[in-house]
Amino acid sequence: MFPTLLLVAGLASGQAPAGGSPPAPLPIPSVTAPVAPSVPVPLPKTKDAPGTARIVAKQATQPPAAEPEVPNVTVQVPEDIKSDKEEPAAETPASRWAFMRSVQGTWLGVLLDDNKFSVYGWTQMSYNGSTDTNTNLPNAMADRPNEFLLNQNYLHFERSIDTSKREHQFGFVTETLIGSDYRFTLPRGLWNNQLVSNDGRPELYGIDVFQMYVQAFLPNIGPRGTKVIAGRFATHCGYELVQGADTPFVTRSYLFEYDPFTHTGVWATSQLNDTWSVGHGIATGSDTFFDAPTSRATYLGKLKWAPPNGRSTAAVNVVITNPKFIESEAFAQYNFYNLIYTYKINERTSYLMDAGYAHMKDVPNIGATDWYGIANYLMYTFNDKVTGTLRFEAFEDTDGVRTGFRGLYSEVTAGVSWKPLPGLILRPSVRWDYNANSEAFDGNRALLTGVMEAIIRW
Repeated sequence: MFPTLLLVAGLASGQAPAGGSPPAPLPIPSVTAPVAPSVPVPLPKTKDAPGTARIVAKQATQPPAAEPEVPNVTVQVPEDIKSDKEEPAAETPASRWAFMRSVQGTWLGVLLDDNKFSVYGWTQMSYNGSTDTNTNLPNAMADRPNEFLLNQNYLHFERSIDTSKREHQFGFVTETLIGSDYRFTLPRGLWNNQLVSNDGRPELYGIDVFQMYVQAFLPNIGPRGTKVIAGRFATHCGYELVQGADTPFVTRSYLFEYDPFTHTGVWATSQLNDTWSVGHGIATGSDTFFDAPTSRATYLGKLKWAPPNGRSTAAVNVVITNPKFIESEAFAQYNFYNLIYTYKINERTSYLMDAGYAHMKDVPNIGATDWYGIANYLMYTFNDKVTGTLRFEAFEDTDGVRTGFRGLYSEVTAGVSWKPLPGLILRPSVRWDYNANSEAFDGNRALLTGVMEAIIRW
C-alpha cells in the first residue's frame, strides 16, 4: 500500500498525463489454456493476456501448462446503461476519495481543484478456492486456483471536462493498472515483453497503462455538443469493466473475457436529445496498439436509448472490421455486435441483459467461425452498505477458438458487496461453470469456485 500511495503522490504532484475516461453508464461489462485436440490453439483475446483466447501470439504456440500463468457496482442498482465506457462508474464523487480528501485545502489540493485534476484509485486483492488444482481457465482473472492474487493497484489521473457546460473544454485521462490482471488487458504492440519474460511465459505481476487519451468537448458540433477522445480507451461494448472497483465480481463473464477490452483511435459521442445519443469512432482494431502487425482499420459505433423518466434503457454497440484471423500473428480481429438492456424493477431491484455475437473468418483448419452469449444480472440493494448481484450466463464457443474448448458454457455467479467502512469493499462470491460439450476445466466439465475479495479505495 505504501508504494501505491507514493505512486499516487508522485503523479499528482506535477505531471500532466494525457488520456480520458470511459462514460459511466448505469451499473448494469497466452498463458495458453489447454486446447482440445481437434481445434486450433486458442486465439489471443485481442487482449494480449491469457484468457485463453486473449493471450499473446507466442503463448498460442506453447502447450498447456500444468500451472497456467494466464491467458484477459461495487454492485449497484443501475441508473444508466454502461453502454459506452467513457466515464467509469463511481459510488461517490471520484475526486473525493481518500487521497483527494487528504490534500484538500493544501497547496496541492488547491492546485488540483483549480485545474480540474482528480487523482484516485484502489487496491484490489482476492483469494479463490477451487475444485480444480492446476488452472481455473478459461475462467480468467481468478485463473490460479487456491491462490491469493493482488489483482489491481489502479491509478486514475484526469483533467475532467463537463459536458453540461456549452463551452470548449480540453482534458485527459490516464489509468494505470499494476497487478496480475495486466496479463489480460495488454494490447498487441504495448509492453508485450512482460508476457514472455518469464522463460517464455507471462510474469504473474506487471503493468499496463489501460487508458491514455486526450479528451475535448466541442459545444458547436451536434445538437448538444460532442465529446471526442483520442488515444487508447476502454471499449464501448459490454456491461462489465476491467476496473475492478466498478464491476460486480472479480470473475468476469465469458462475454466480457472473450470480446474487446480496448481500442486505440478516435471516439466521439453526441447527445441528440433527452432520449437518444450516438457514438462513432475509428480504431486500429480491438486490443491492438499503434503500429502493431495486428492493426486493421475498424469502425466503432453506438446507439443508445435512455428516456429521462423511463424504467428501461437500451444500447446497441458494434465493432466492424475485416474479420480475418492473422495466422502469422496467431491473432484475431473480428466483428462484434452487442446489445445492452436494463430495466428498473423497483427502487431496490434492477435487471440487466448483456448479449453479444462475434464473427471471424479464415481460421486455420476451420474457416469461418463465431461465438456468442448472453449474460443476465439481477441486482438488489439491501441497504446503503450491502448490495447483492446474481449473474447467469450462456456462452457458445462454436469451434473453441476463443476459450480453447468448443461447446456451450453455462455459469452462475452470486455475490454480495459489503461496505463496512468508507473506502473499503468486501465481496464474497460463489461461481459454478459447466461446459456441455468439452472437459474444459482442468480435464473436467464443471468448475466450482468461491472467492473472497477486498477493495481499498484511495
